[in-house]
Amino acid sequence: MATMTIVEWAAISEIGGMVVVIISLLLVVNSIRQNTAAMHTANDNFMYERQDAIITTLVVEPSIAELYVKLQNKEELSGVDRKRMYNQLFRDLIMWELAFVRLKQGLFSPAQWREWNTSYSSQFLSNFPYSWWTEARELVNDEFAAHVDALYAEAGQ
Repeated sequence: MATMTIVEWAAISEIGGMVVVIISLLLVVNSIRQNTAAMHTANDNFMYERQDAIITTLVVEPSIAELYVKLQNKEELSGVDRKRMYNQLFRDLIMWELAFVRLKQGLFSPAQWREWNTSYSSQFLSNFPYSWWTEARELVNDEFAAHVDALYAEAGQ
């Protein structure tokens, strides 16, 4: 049996070291994927919880539900009712903006963003008059404001 030289041992050690490094990198990549999935799930759960709290308001406060019906029927709202409805819908706007910002930060999956954006944009544009949007626009992120502006423009506002 031939004995191995120090150079051959060094070569085998290098190959073994590379295998260990590759396995370590694969484990790190897997860990990052799991952490990213967990982060996306946590953000999505947070959005569902906040949205549930907003919807719960409609159940426990029938007067808010009545205001939604009036707004959808294009009925005149009193000054107080207008303010209540504006603030109620502003909560939705802030949730929508939060999803947008989290997407831009890489904390929200693009697939989930598409679902939330579709839901928020259809509900928001039908309930939040453009005149209210012009009041609220300066209170949100500029990129998000441009996104909402484009949606109002598509809707002919």
